[in-house]
Amino acid sequence: GGIEMPEAAKMVLLQEQKFKTYNHELSYFLKEYRRVTQLVKPILSNLLKPHIENLEFKMRPGMVTLTWTSMNIEAYLEDVWKELDKLEQLVLTVNDLMDNRIDAN
Repeated sequence: GGIEMPEAAKMVLLQEQKFKTYNHELSYFLKEYRRVTQLVKPILSNLLKPHIENLEFKMRPGMVTLTWTSMNIEAYLEDVWKELDKLEQLVLTVNDLMDNRIDAN
């Protein structure tokens, strides 16, 4: 015989790779979030604040309600990545305007 493994333990083992992937992607996302927010020039922080707060609002479920067994982690990740990409494009555009238009005058 041997000891029968509980169903819950079997489920965790089956999903271990998926959980590791989520963990890796969430860690990478946070690294990218820090990188993008550090691109914000101090003079522009008030201008970009609502956009950063919007991203942080979208990130909130990951800090509050999502668990490893949540069925909607993929949708959450897709959502926060899309929002981070939008913020990065905005930051790069605004930085470019500052660097090229204003400094040129």
